[in-house]
Amino acid sequence: MTLLLCGAVLVPGLTGCAWPGSFGATPAPPAAAPAALPKYYDPAPLITDVRARTRLDGGSTLSVAGTLTDGGTTVPVTGDGALRVDQDGDAPAVRLLLRSGPSGAVAQSTEIIRIDGRTWLRPGEGGWGEAGRVSLPPEQMSHATLAANVAAGLDPLGAVARYPDAVLVADAADDAVDGTPTVHYTLVVDLVRAAATETDPARRTALQAQQQAGLTRLSAEIWVDAERRPLRSRVRQQLPDGAALDALVRYDGWGAPITIEPPVRG
Repeated sequence: MTLLLCGAVLVPGLTGCAWPGSFGATPAPPAAAPAALPKYYDPAPLITDVRARTRLDGGSTLSVAGTLTDGGTTVPVTGDGALRVDQDGDAPAVRLLLRSGPSGAVAQSTEIIRIDGRTWLRPGEGGWGEAGRVSLPPEQMSHATLAANVAAGLDPLGAVARYPDAVLVADAADDAVDGTPTVHYTLVVDLVRAAATETDPARRTALQAQQQAGLTRLSAEIWVDAERRPLRSRVRQQLPDGAALDALVRYDGWGAPITIEPPVRG
């Protein structure tokens, strides 16, 4: 077997390797760079178009992957579930099984269903109970709270759609999700303006409490493809017990038939 070595050719301005028929041949043109997707710099049409797309598709399966940091200790957080978006545009229904715990240990798990403002929880292998109507032992309460907060953040634009006049597109950059071209948007919500426009007393109180704690702005991240479908979002939250959640949500099945119903008792 003959081994052909190709090295630098000492000709002024030329280095490389020759192959049969290459001398005098016209070099092939460089591969064209992927075309950049159109971008939104006004949040209002971005929110409107993404909302319209998700309502048309009706729902998606999803997965969650991230970390929970508490007192200097970081543990992985994973989950899978589904999101159903109704045509009327109300808050989507959510089904989620969330797991967390140190690597190598048996993970804690909580299953959660959210429909029309009601939330049901199923810690571990226990039975279902509606939030606010059942009490949980302390060892289950913290994980149930984590699952509820993650579920509340699964609506791709839920954190910003309520306050379009308080939102700014801080960045719009070309990116890809699993090989699909997307635009990665970073949206910033002005909490002062959001509180001023909020009509729900409980929500307004929560926004004002965040301001008093020193927060003036919140950010949201979303990756949108050429069809205005959200393929990924980022959930960052400071939980009531002081732990910090940072997770990516991947929407991998827009248009799939999704059924989410309240749990059956017993």
